Amino acid sequence: MKLLKKVTNTDGTVEVKLFVSTTEDLWHLYNFILAGDTVKTITKRKVAKENSIGVSHAQVKTLNLQIEVKSVDFTPDEIRIHGLNRSESEFVQLGAHHSLTIHSFPPQEVTVCKKEWDSVVEERLKEACNQEGKADTAAVMMNFGEAQVFLVTASLLYCKAKIDVTIAKKHKNDASARDKSINRFFRQVLDAILHHIDFEKIKVVLICSPGHVREEFNTYMKQEAAKSDNPRLHLLQQNLSKFILVKVNSTTTGGLKEAFSDPAVATKMESTRCVSDIRVWEKFQSTMNRNPDLCVYTPQCVLGAALAGAVGSLMVSDSVFRSENPVVRRFYLSLINLIKKQGGTSVNIFSSNHVTGEQLAQLGNIAAILQFDCPELEEIEVNPDFMNTEEVAEFIRENYTAKVHS
Repeated sequence: MKLLKKVTNTDGTVEVKLFVSTTEDLWHLYNFILAGDTVKTITKRKVAKENSIGVSHAQVKTLNLQIEVKSVDFTPDEIRIHGLNRSESEFVQLGAHHSLTIHSFPPQEVTVCKKEWDSVVEERLKEACNQEGKADTAAVMMNFGEAQVFLVTASLLYCKAKIDVTIAKKHKNDASARDKSINRFFRQVLDAILHHIDFEKIKVVLICSPGHVREEFNTYMKQEAAKSDNPRLHLLQQNLSKFILVKVNSTTTGGLKEAFSDPAVATKMESTRCVSDIRVWEKFQSTMNRNPDLCVYTPQCVLGAALAGAVGSLMVSDSVFRSENPVVRRFYLSLINLIKKQGGTSVNIFSSNHVTGEQLAQLGNIAAILQFDCPELEEIEVNPDFMNTEEVAEFIRENYTAKVHS
């Protein structure tokens, strides 16, 4: 993502113009845009027209509209912004509902105007525009007959291909049918790798499996790469050093977490943010097993620990900052502000699209490793309506800092 312009308007709102060109850009934009923001970009709309004899027909018009955001949906291919039109247009009435679709291809310019500008928004913008900080990884999770090809960035994990081939059973006197089906499976996996992995950008390719299928596939891949008459295989030959074989117990995204925890993999991925997140998460899990009194989770308990000055490492899912409820967003931002003021505390914002974020979601989207025990936290009575309490309102009033235009 490229930042083309950033200005503070006379009414106090902050306006940024962004150039979106990759799937990860879409993910960052999805996290950046909140309900209440306005978004301006080019869109298309069918417009009904009547000709001179009264016959109506539809025309597709290209419009430059500004939408007040009500909700945002994400897929790896596009984000859809639903809201109300706030721009003068011959074809769309003011206040009419409209949806903007933003793709990574072809690249697109998007202008976002925000009433609230805080430290989390600022950091997300810097991260999105930091092209040098992206050390992308690819992973192939496979077992005999099934495989998935994932692309992994610092913020995003998504499946690009699924392969499913029936492997013939091995007969006592004839294994040719099984060998042919395995070769067919390996061929499809290799084709998916060559089609979806850009070796100019990808620094590490993980081949992960239980059993020994990864070794057999690696042997097959090297034999195919030696066939220099094919330009794609010649490119594969030049990049074989990027492949790492990793034993995992499952082919799910949980298996990916195992792979990322492997020391050889972590060394190769040293510059990616997800390695830092995984290390903190592993430390939380090991501390939970060794000394559970030094681990807390859920907003209510983490707040109690923060007020006591006990938080050593904080983990928060980025999903909380996409909440349509401004109280939720302001609570978590206030909590981060408080903990950073206390000093000596690490704050990791996990991507909800990574394996760490998925696991953190099961603990209420927030957890912390403590510097010392807080026995008083055991006496906290969990309030399911905690976010609507006066305690939260008072905490936000004392700790929330952001430019707000109302």
